[in-house]
Amino acid sequence: MITKLEHPVVKDIYCWESLLSDCSKLSTFVGRIEKITKNIKEVDEKEENEWFHLSGKKNAMKFKGDVFEVFCELLVRLSPIDDRIGITDYHVVTDGDTGVDGYGKMRDGSPATVQIKYRMWDWELKAIREHLNNFRLTSFMKHDIDPQATQGQMLIITTGKEIHWKTLETQFLKGSVRCISLNASYGCLRGGKQHTIDSLYSLKTIVNDNAYFWEKFRELTRKDV
Repeated sequence: MITKLEHPVVKDIYCWESLLSDCSKLSTFVGRIEKITKNIKEVDEKEENEWFHLSGKKNAMKFKGDVFEVFCELLVRLSPIDDRIGITDYHVVTDGDTGVDGYGKMRDGSPATVQIKYRMWDWELKAIREHLNNFRLTSFMKHDIDPQATQGQMLIITTGKEIHWKTLETQFLKGSVRCISLNASYGCLRGGKQHTIDSLYSLKTIVNDNAYFWEKFRELTRKDV
């Protein structure tokens, strides 16, 4: 049972109640992130604000990424036996931007890594622009993922559209990376299954109207936790 979120920024975000009150859909959550981000941008960097421990345009962008990383921590930790994610013993990387945001184990005990990207809904993730080569190399060098592995041990979670096809071809072996985006997924269905109207899933289909997820999110971000 999850009793505490591991990500150190949880305490630095002051507006969890505004983000999560009566929230049951990803679109609502993202809309609130965007609204609060605009407010943070307008505050001088030297001044304090009521939403985040930092102010100003640059730090408003950090706010977006931090909130989404906490969201993804909970999502992964609640999904160890869910085929769509299936990562156990998940931990957040806290020692700077190394290209990997979290790591754990696949259900067969092999290592797994996670990269998290908060982007606009139509954004395509490209290798150089998104530093996805760092994700790949750090997964190999620091987290012992076999460079030849094709079991989807690297997972990208994003609010963007997808990984660009050229990035998939040049940076990742076929089957080595999985992606769950706002409206779709890539490489997550096992056993040769194809996407159908019944099997297609995304961040939206996982969390929309998922009462347990949103209630647990509210519980773990309360000020008294």
